[in-house]
Amino acid sequence: MKASDQVRTYVREHYILPARKLGATAVTVRAGEVHRALGWDLKRVPQVCSALSTRKFLRSANVELLERKGPPSGQSTTVEFTFKLLGPDEDSSNALLADNPDKRTPNGSGLESLFGIFEEEFRALGGGEAFLRAERSSWGPDPWERYEAELRKQNETPE
Repeated sequence: MKASDQVRTYVREHYILPARKLGATAVTVRAGEVHRALGWDLKRVPQVCSALSTRKFLRSANVELLERKGPPSGQSTTVEFTFKLLGPDEDSSNALLADNPDKRTPNGSGLESLFGIFEEEFRALGGGEAFLRAERSSWGPDPWERYEAELRKQNETPE
C-alpha cells in the first residue's frame, strides 16, 4: 500500500468513522499525530499533509475541508485539518460521484438532459429573443448609439 493510501485509510478509520458514530459534524486532524501513529520518520510529514489535502481523500471519506491551520509552508507536524462530515442526506456531488462512479457521464453528455429546461418559462415571456430584448432595453441606450447622438448634436449648427 502506498504511503498516501496508508494516511487516508488511517484517518478514515481512526478519525472520520469514530466521529460519525458519535454524531459529530466536524473533526480536526493534526498531521503530527497521524505521522506519529504511523511510525514514520520526519521526512514523511509532507506526505501526510498532501494526502489529507487531496480530492481523493475528501471523496473517499465523504468530507469537506473547512479549514487548514499551520505555518505558511503547510508542511509541518503542527498543521491541523478541520473536516466537515458529510452525511448521506447532504447534497455532496463529490461524495455521490465517489460512491457511484457509474453516475459519471463522459464528455459532459449529461448536460444534454438539461436541454429545453426553461422552454415553458421563456414561452410565457414571449420567447427567448423577446426576453433578451426586454432585458437589454432596460439597460438604457447602447453606448455607441449615445455616442453617435452626441456627435450629431455637436455637428448641428445653431441657427
